[in-house]
Amino acid sequence: MNTNSILYSLKVWLTSVGLAPVMFIIVDSFTSENNYSSVMNFVSEKITIYAACVIFGGIISFFTWMLFILIIKGIITCFSSFKLLKQVIAGVGVLLTLGTFAVFFRVLEILNEPFYLIISNCVCIAGGSLFYKLEIREEVNVIVD
Repeated sequence: MNTNSILYSLKVWLTSVGLAPVMFIIVDSFTSENNYSSVMNFVSEKITIYAACVIFGGIISFFTWMLFILIIKGIITCFSSFKLLKQVIAGVGVLLTLGTFAVFFRVLEILNEPFYLIISNCVCIAGGSLFYKLEIREEVNVIVD
C-alpha cells in the first residue's frame, strides 16, 4: 500500500507548530490585561512569545509527531477503506496533543494561559488532519511470466 502518511503528518505537525502560537497570541492579546508603553513594546513581546512557542513547541512535540506517524501508518494498514479515516486520525492527533501537554502543564485547569495554547494546538492538529490530503493507493500486483 502506497501512502503519503509521512508527508501528511509532517504538514499537520508543522502547521500546528507554526499556526497554533499565532492563535494563542491573538486570544492572549484579548484576554490579558497588559499595559504597553508603545506599540513597539507590544509587537516585540508578541514576537518573542511566538518564537518561544515555535521553538519549544517544536521540540516538545517532536516525539509526539513521530508517534503520530506510526499511529497513522497503523490506522491506514488496518482500516484503509474506512470512510471516516481522516476524522479518526484527527481525533488521535488531538488526544496525542492533550497527552503531550498533560506531561508539561495542568491540562484540566481551564482559562489559564497554557489552556489557550492547548486549545490552539488541538484546533490546528484537527484542522490540519482534515485539511491536508491523505493519499492511499493500493499496490498493483503484476505477474510476469
